[in-house]
Amino acid sequence: MPESLNLVQKRRSHLQNVVGDLGAQVVAALHQSVECLKTQDKALAASIIAGDQRINQQRRLLEQECLVTLAAYKPAGEDLRAVGACMELASELERIGDYAADVARIIERDVQDTLPAEPVAAIVELAEDAIDMLEQTLAAFIANGSEATLREAVAKESQVDREEDAFIAQVLERMRADAAFAATGTYLLWIVHNYERVADRATNVAERAIYVASGHTPDLD
Repeated sequence: MPESLNLVQKRRSHLQNVVGDLGAQVVAALHQSVECLKTQDKALAASIIAGDQRINQQRRLLEQECLVTLAAYKPAGEDLRAVGACMELASELERIGDYAADVARIIERDVQDTLPAEPVAAIVELAEDAIDMLEQTLAAFIANGSEATLREAVAKESQVDREEDAFIAQVLERMRADAAFAATGTYLLWIVHNYERVADRATNVAERAIYVASGHTPDLD
C-alpha cells in the first residue's frame, strides 16, 4: 500500500478489500448454484444453503467494521462516501448470496423430476451474464474505477431483462399447453427470477460506487 495514504484512506482501502472478500464468497456461491441447477445435485444444494450462514456472518462483521471506522476515524468527503458504500454493499451482497441459496433450496426441496435441458440452458446463460456483471462491478469498486468503467460493467442489465422476459413467455406458453408442466414451470420461473435479481443488485452496486467517486447517484436501471 502506498506510503502516501493516510490512516483514513488505509482504513477505507481495507474495508473495500473486505467487501471484495465478501463479494468473492457470494460469486462463488452463485457459480455453485448454477452448477447445482445443471446437475440437480442435492448434496451441493445443501452445501450452498449451509454456506449462506457464513456469508450472513461476514456481512455482520463488515458492518461492524464500518461503524467502528465511522466512529474512530471520522472520514469526510469521498472517504466518508466510500465507508458508507461499504456498509450498504455488505447488505447488497448478503441479499445476492440469498439468491444463490434460494436456487439451491428449490433444487433440494421442491424439484423431484429432472429439469428439462433447454430451459435450464437458457437460465444458465442469463445467470452467467448476471454474475459477470457483479464480478466486473465489484472489481471496479475495489479498484476505485471510473464512472465509465462502472457503467460498462452493468451494460448487460437490459439484456438480462430481455432474456428473462423471453424466458417467462416461453415457459408460460408451455404451461398453458401442458398442465403437467405447471409445477416444473413454476420452479423454473422462480429460479430465473433469482438470477435476474442478481443483475439488478449488481446495478445497485455500480450506482453506489459511482456515488463514491463523483458525489452523485445515477439511475442505471
